[in-house]
Amino acid sequence: MSLRSKPSGVNLRTRTEKIILYSFFVVFLAYALTLIMPMIWTAYNSLKDARSYNEDAFKFPAFSEMEWSNYVNIFDEQSMTVSIPFAIFNTVWRSVGTVSLGIFFSACTSYVVCKYADHHRWLNWVYAFVVTIMIIPVLGATATSYNLIHNELQMANKPWLIWTSWCSGIGFGFLMQYSGWKSLSWSYAEAAFMDGASHFQVFWRIMLPMIKPIMSALFVVNFISAWGEYMDTVMYMDEWPSLGYMIYALQNQARFFGMPLYFAVIVVSMIPTLAIFVAFQETIMKNMTTGGLKG
Repeated sequence: MSLRSKPSGVNLRTRTEKIILYSFFVVFLAYALTLIMPMIWTAYNSLKDARSYNEDAFKFPAFSEMEWSNYVNIFDEQSMTVSIPFAIFNTVWRSVGTVSLGIFFSACTSYVVCKYADHHRWLNWVYAFVVTIMIIPVLGATATSYNLIHNELQMANKPWLIWTSWCSGIGFGFLMQYSGWKSLSWSYAEAAFMDGASHFQVFWRIMLPMIKPIMSALFVVNFISAWGEYMDTVMYMDEWPSLGYMIYALQNQARFFGMPLYFAVIVVSMIPTLAIFVAFQETIMKNMTTGGLKG
């Protein structure tokens, strides 16, 4: 065997493949830097005082000059003219409520549409309706939604009522969980029915636990999106501001209390989503696996 011959089981790339691979690596590295650098710039500017920031916004501060007190001052209403703790509280309960209710009701809807369409043909139209709704641009329904929430239903700035708008059971979560139900054999349910289980018991105890990986991934992705939401707050819940809304509202007032404090608010708002993404990135990326039926 020649020393230059290709060893068994080793995949040697050609020169052209290497050039293409390295080119893609450089492009994606540059793209990653465009995402990371603004966050780094914001982080170290949040540790300056207003004078240092105005002198040179791109100079990294010395450790002895870092103003760690900025992260304490943002919780002082006299310094910020707004309540950051109240915004954090609103962001937490709304993010958890929006995502949890949305995923649960989309699981219920997608389960019925997927598993009972053979017996009720009209359920196929529900799937078509969900897909059609997702095609329509969100901004196209903004005026109608505003009129419905404010004038017809009188739900604006009422947390005890606005939660019902999170229970539609359609959207991206519906499609993801629908595909999950499709991958599960109905034999699980048939075995449970033979043992006397009701339809709800089959759904709740047998079928639902099998798509927990999908539901977990959906929760993480949707939570990250919901955490930074501000448009719904602007339109419907301005008396219950979220962190995203606070950042949007304070951008014109930052010159009064200082840009470093404004950047500190942004950093505080980023920490939970970054931590959740780092902790659950494998949950987001891995494929759902299902077990087999036992004879």
